[in-house]
Amino acid sequence: MAPRGGAIEDRNGVLLGIKYEAARISGVDETTLATIKEQIVREVGAGWSSDEQILRGRNAVRREHGLPGLEEPGERSSPDRSMQRPLWRRIFGR
Repeated sequence: MAPRGGAIEDRNGVLLGIKYEAARISGVDETTLATIKEQIVREVGAGWSSDEQILRGRNAVRREHGLPGLEEPGERSSPDRSMQRPLWRRIFGR
């Protein structure tokens, strides 16, 4: 059984990825983005940009905004919205 601390660190990596990508997409100033990067480097290390948990968080934000993923291993593509039936058809089965 894995130690509990590992699960918390994994979640922290995902959350840091979410924080970074949300800030980047929203267009925050460079100083704020640099502060977030410094926090990530402190907690994850210099290779943070290829860290699986960071990428998982970043890709989650990108999917929410309809942007393509960062195409890293384990990345699943966003569902094709054009093939999805309208909500009323899904509810009423038509």
